[in-house]
Amino acid sequence: MPYPLGLQLYSLRREFDKDAESALRGITALGFHAIETAGRYKWSTDQWVALLHETKLTVHGAHVGLDSLEKDLAGEIAFQKALGNHRIIVPWLAESHRTKKGYAVIAQQLNDLARALKPEGMELYYHNHNFEFEKLPEGGSGFDILLMETDPALVRFEVDTYWVERGGLNSRDFITANASRIGMIHAKELRKRDTADVPAGQGDVDFRAILPLAKKHKWPVIVEFEGEGAPEAVAASARYLTPLLAA
Repeated sequence: MPYPLGLQLYSLRREFDKDAESALRGITALGFHAIETAGRYKWSTDQWVALLHETKLTVHGAHVGLDSLEKDLAGEIAFQKALGNHRIIVPWLAESHRTKKGYAVIAQQLNDLARALKPEGMELYYHNHNFEFEKLPEGGSGFDILLMETDPALVRFEVDTYWVERGGLNSRDFITANASRIGMIHAKELRKRDTADVPAGQGDVDFRAILPLAKKHKWPVIVEFEGEGAPEAVAASARYLTPLLAA
């Protein structure tokens, strides 16, 4: 079986707003065998399960906000288990937390959530943007704090290559240096000359080096694209990345 390539459903938010069921049914034709969710589209658990069975899509992960996890962790666990998913990813951090103290508090919150998830067979991840790499007045960065103060046995990271590059780092080097803490890859392309989000292979991210690392460590690889014309863009990304994963 080919190495499964996933799609973050946020990429197709415009299509899902128009007709969510049709959008989900069209994902395999775009070149994907798996998905990463970002919301529920007001579908019941039974509806989700039926659609996944129909499309034969597997769920590689779910983006779930910290507030939702704190509000009803048991309900979220039950829902994700029904979908066959065991990875929950915290996708965002409010600006009010982006201080030395705030990052430290969030790190402990992540530890506590991951500790509660582990007995349920669930894993917790944190997804980066570029703000975590900004230098703090006290020195270092938010990502440094998250890396140091989260428990390596509990919390892992979903690395978004676009945002690492926007943060001023080389995503290939960053992934290589932090491989022991990584568990997922957001394969998101950056064209540096205009900071555009473009289909994979049309920018400057070194996917030819990153994808072999992902395969070696058995990390799920998830495509994300936030611009206009998303169906065509993610299909182009799949056409570029799939042969690299097959090599």
